[in-house]
Amino acid sequence: MAERKSYRWLSAGALVALALAAFVAVVAVRHAATDHARATDVKVRADETMRRIEAQVDQLENEAGAK
Repeated sequence: MAERKSYRWLSAGALVALALAAFVAVVAVRHAATDHARATDVKVRADETMRRIEAQVDQLENEAGAK
């Protein structure tokens, strides 16, 4: 009977370890998704800034050519 008890504890420990591993995996995936969204947002803002700068340069060139 003592052996059956130890197997029960072993099974319970395995289930707890599995639940903990699943929790860690979910947290890691959510963290990675947040990092990816943040990196993508920075790229979008950089692209918009570059477009604005290029538009200003074009405007300055047109004004300089008109004078």
